[in-house]
Amino acid sequence: MQVIQGRSASFRERFDEILFIIGMSYFLTVVYLAAFCWLMPRIGFVKKSGINSRVIAVLFLFKVLAGFVLGWVSLHFSDSDYWLLNNDGWAEYQLLFRDPGAYFTNLFNVADYPKGYGGMLDSVQSFWNDLKYNIVVKLLSVFNIFSRGNYYINSIFFNVLGFFGHVALYRVFIQVYRGRYNAVIIGCFLLPSLLYFSSAVHKDCIVFTAIGVMCLALYQSFSQNKLTLKRAAGLLISLTVLLLLRNVVFMALLPAITAYSLTHYTKWKPLPVFAGVYIVSTILFFNAWRISPSLDFSAILAQKQWYFLQVMDANTAIEISKLEPTFTSFMRNAPQALNHAAMRPYLTEHPNLFLVPIAAELFAYQLLLVLFLFFRIKQADRQGQLFVLFGVCLTLSVFLNIGYIVTNLGTIVRYRSIYLPLFITPLLAGINWQKLKGLIKLKK
Repeated sequence: MQVIQGRSASFRERFDEILFIIGMSYFLTVVYLAAFCWLMPRIGFVKKSGINSRVIAVLFLFKVLAGFVLGWVSLHFSDSDYWLLNNDGWAEYQLLFRDPGAYFTNLFNVADYPKGYGGMLDSVQSFWNDLKYNIVVKLLSVFNIFSRGNYYINSIFFNVLGFFGHVALYRVFIQVYRGRYNAVIIGCFLLPSLLYFSSAVHKDCIVFTAIGVMCLALYQSFSQNKLTLKRAAGLLISLTVLLLLRNVVFMALLPAITAYSLTHYTKWKPLPVFAGVYIVSTILFFNAWRISPSLDFSAILAQKQWYFLQVMDANTAIEISKLEPTFTSFMRNAPQALNHAAMRPYLTEHPNLFLVPIAAELFAYQLLLVLFLFFRIKQADRQGQLFVLFGVCLTLSVFLNIGYIVTNLGTIVRYRSIYLPLFITPLLAGINWQKLKGLIKLKK
């Protein structure tokens, strides 16, 4: 009897301990969320946006809640790597106390890689490819000092980082489209797939912020004809982050920035300059291997497609033409690649229930494009025109890359989401909504 009572007491103690841990997790989540909602409008970088502090707090709250929903959905309904990342971050945190030497050196360990520090653009058995994952794991291990491994608290920390990307893009577009506050807010903060997929415990939110900071530093430097130390640091840090976490995006940025810079400094007409730069870039892309075999970019992209074919998600898999490392193959596959990246999922296809709202969102963007063509407000400011052209070219080149290599719709939707503001915000802010409303009233 005494043993039974002892076991019962032990069970109650353990149960009470579990309840205490759960209660503390909820309590800390609320405390951190309230603290950052209060702090975010008071940060200098955010205050410079000019957005009302209450609106900032609400927008940040929306982003965090989207991260919570994504975390819950991925735990119960999808086989994503968000929770795996969080678990690996907790293991790395434990390593800090168990073996500090290993913790501070394992990020640079190349013992298991045949090429050592080589093969920067490879998709398999590459230190650099695995570094993308390992950096996020290391960052999570730092956050775990404050979160104790709780996914939702880590989600708050990641969304603090990700929110700066939204603010940075807003600060650019509100200068390009002065007075079109609501359209820019929606385009930079509230696009559904952007809000959802950029709010995860993943590298996407970090990449998104790097893109935003890079765009802000670039636009301010050109529009004010002044590259300050702070802007140079912003460009250097953001481009380094992109090189380490998404080197394909870094490569796509090179011709876009070159064309943007050349047009700004020469005062030549933008379209011929951008077209010329991209033609030259295409020639270099297919002939760089002549300089060095490690720069065979067409073979690298073909290898990345092969890798995606090995790990594709059967639930949302799509048929894709095999990519060969030749100019002919890339040109032949380009229409299919752009269609997959920019037009799918269609409203008529439902391979997965969660893609239905994405299809509806994408259809809404297509309607926006039609409205933009008929009710466009001409953009008089040259710097604004150059930035919009830069953003559209960057988006289309990234979409083309995604369409070439990614073999399932779920990943396509996630990858493209963080580039949507560069394309959709100009549509929202470039439509003459007053004229459209007047036309609707006239018909009534």
